[in-house]
Amino acid sequence: MTVQRSISAVILLIAAVAFGTAAGSWWLQRTIFTPNPSPDIAEAVLSDSAIRLEIEAVVAARTADALETSPDQLAAFLEDQVLRTRGGAVELAAFIQRAHLRVIGANDDLIVMVPSELVRIVRDERAFDAPSATVPVPVIGTLSTTRSAMRWIMLIAAGVGLLTLAVGLVLRPYRTDLVRALGETLIAIAVGVVVIGWALPTFVIPAIDTSTWTGLAPSLAGRSLPVVIGGSLVLVIAGLALIVTGINAGRRGGWNNSGPVRVYRDQRRWS
Repeated sequence: MTVQRSISAVILLIAAVAFGTAAGSWWLQRTIFTPNPSPDIAEAVLSDSAIRLEIEAVVAARTADALETSPDQLAAFLEDQVLRTRGGAVELAAFIQRAHLRVIGANDDLIVMVPSELVRIVRDERAFDAPSATVPVPVIGTLSTTRSAMRWIMLIAAGVGLLTLAVGLVLRPYRTDLVRALGETLIAIAVGVVVIGWALPTFVIPAIDTSTWTGLAPSLAGRSLPVVIGGSLVLVIAGLALIVTGINAGRRGGWNNSGPVRVYRDQRRWS
């Protein structure tokens, strides 16, 4: 019975790691691979200077003649007065969503700014006379592959976690093992979110692909960093507290750990 329950503790640890992997993959999907026309997302993407420069160059080249100014002057205006402001993020939210969809491989359509959009961006109705502007947003293979892979990893890891949890419970672990397993699961979730949900898009993906629009990934990951840090700290502290509680209870022979000891003593007395 003791060996059986030791195996149960190992299986519960495997379940914890699987749940942590699933949680990190889910967080990555939520923060990096879920485009929507949110000004907050647009503001995060536009915080990348290389992306701003590319947008400014295209818009200025298409509208400068209509506005009777030079592309450099218009680009400087866009940098200072539009793309780095909250109002600019609101105006560009729909465009950023379309670009985001293309970057991660969810949409193959070219990203075109029509004159009505250019008017809102340059804040001058004369831009109605400007031609549409096609922004050279590519499909980033690294992001597209990661998006597809993480969807499967999340589902498989969650399935493995549920399966191993069921097996571990069937083996009737001690309550101390269950408490420690819960603590290990909380820590694994924290590690998974930090490593997969934040470090992967912040460091690994930009190191693999240096395209301009790859900067979208670390920008969006950085947007959620305070939540990642705060939530992970809470989970780690709670997990450690549960693990220490389980270990101390096991050393004192508390909870159901005393059961096998009594059986052993009864057997010695009869022998």
